[in-house]
Amino acid sequence: MQMNIYVPRDKESVVAELERAAARSGRPKNEIVLEAIENYLVEASQSIELDSFCLGKVKVISRKELYGRS
Repeated sequence: MQMNIYVPRDKESVVAELERAAARSGRPKNEIVLEAIENYLVEASQSIELDSFCLGKVKVISRKELYGRS
């Protein structure tokens, strides 16, 4: 399967660095890109995004007030 990606002109340095990394490692560029995508997807699937809730104005209380008997 073939997939082409658009690289904006302001990201040309990323492509140049990819070419240098491929030359240094002797690996094809597509192999390096696929490895990076796989790593990203593994990390993204493991991160859990929690919802946040606004509690409004919250009164700060002391531990004594919280746990003390009334």
